[in-house]
Amino acid sequence: GYFPGGGNSVTFVSPGGIEGIAGRLTYSSQQNAFALLWDEAQTLELPAKLEEAVRGTSDYNWPHTWVCPKYASMVEYKQYAPANHLHMTWGLKPAVLQYWMDMAGVLDLSPWAARPAYIEGTDRPQPLLHLINGGGNATKLLGR
Repeated sequence: GYFPGGGNSVTFVSPGGIEGIAGRLTYSSQQNAFALLWDEAQTLELPAKLEEAVRGTSDYNWPHTWVCPKYASMVEYKQYAPANHLHMTWGLKPAVLQYWMDMAGVLDLSPWAARPAYIEGTDRPQPLLHLINGGGNATKLLGR
């Protein structure tokens, strides 16, 4: 295992072709709000030699999943991601995530230039309340 003090651990490499949402949650004490940086993503399989080299840049025994974002560029991920790795929920659809973010008051921190603001059949419709109040994040910050 990879825990120096003992404990349970797992070692694996995820298979390619798994779709879901990859993201990272952050908190702003100035806004008293959580924000989620997220993108649709798919897991990849790397060529064996490259996989070995990449696994060797960290702890070889850690679990590894190679993720390719659908809309975010590498420059955007390096600039905006609030951590050096992401978490991925397999099979999660954008509309389900967006409804949860609305109900939980979580800000949408996904500034991808390549992603349209609304994708019919993928996203939940923008609530009228959000439009009236200057957008989803502005609405969620009202009354804080």
